[in-house]
Amino acid sequence: MKRKIEIGLILFVLVLGAVALLFFRGDRSVPSQKTFLVDSQQTLPSPSEITVRNVVDVPVRYSTTPHGSNSAPEFRTLPVGAVVRYKANGLLVISFERAGRTITRSLTPGRAYSFRYDEYNLLEIWLGSHGRQDAEDLAPFVVTPKPVVDRMLEMAEVGPDDIVYDIGCGDGRIVITAAQRFGATGVGIDIDPERIRESRENAAKAMVEHLVTFILGDATQTDISKATIVALYLLPESNSLLRPKFEKELRPGTLVVSHNYSIPGWEAKETAYESVKDGLDKEHVIYLYRR
Repeated sequence: MKRKIEIGLILFVLVLGAVALLFFRGDRSVPSQKTFLVDSQQTLPSPSEITVRNVVDVPVRYSTTPHGSNSAPEFRTLPVGAVVRYKANGLLVISFERAGRTITRSLTPGRAYSFRYDEYNLLEIWLGSHGRQDAEDLAPFVVTPKPVVDRMLEMAEVGPDDIVYDIGCGDGRIVITAAQRFGATGVGIDIDPERIRESRENAAKAMVEHLVTFILGDATQTDISKATIVALYLLPESNSLLRPKFEKELRPGTLVVSHNYSIPGWEAKETAYESVKDGLDKEHVIYLYRR
C-alpha cells in the first residue's frame, strides 16, 4: 500500500510539473499568416513591417499573398510616389506585370522596397534605403567597388582644396577615400541611420574624422552649394530628380561624377566617360559632368 501511495504521488508531481511547464511556456504555435495595412504616416519599418513605394512615373497594380497562405491574393494599385505599409509575420509574396509577364518576388519583414525601372526600363521591385513617407528614396544601398571609387576620384582630379559631397554615402567609402588619398574635405549624406553610424565608424578607423562629416537626412533637402565635386551612385530617375537641385545650388565648374548611371538632360555637360572593371572582372561605367 505504501509503495502504491509513493508511486501515485510521483505520478501526480509529474503531471503537475507538465501542466506548469505548459502554463509558463504559453502557446508557442506559429500564428496564422495574416497581412494587413497599417498607418502609412509612420516612418521607418519595424521588424514586423514591410514598406513598398512607387518611384516610377505611372501607378503600379500588383497583388500580395502571405507566403504559404491559401488565401486569395489582395490586389492593389499604388499611386505615383505613394508608400504602403504591410504588417507581416513572415515573407510576403508580391506579383506584378512586366512586359506582358507576371513577375513574383518575396519580400522580407523589416525591409523597405520600391517599384523602380531596371536598366532595360522595365518594372522591377528593389530593396529601398528606407520606408519613410516624407522623404525621397533615391536608391538601395549597393557598395561601390574600391577600384571604381578610386577611378571616380581620379577622373574628378580630387585635390586637398576640394570639398567632395557624396549623395547616398552608404558606408562612407567615397569621401573617406578622398580624404585618405588626396587630403580632400568630404561630406556624406544618407537617410539611413545605420549607414551614417557605419560611415562614422569607418572614418574613425581611417583616422580622417577631422576631414569628413556625415549628415543624416534627406539629400533632396540638404544644401550642397559648398561642393566642388559631387559623387553619385543612384539610379536614372533619382539623378533626374536631383538635376534641378544641381542646377540651382552647384556653382559653375563644379564636377559631378556618377557611377553606372547618367544624368538625364545633362548630355551637353558630360566631359568624360570611362569603363572600369572591379576586382571580380565586372564592368562598371563612370560619367563625369561639369556644371
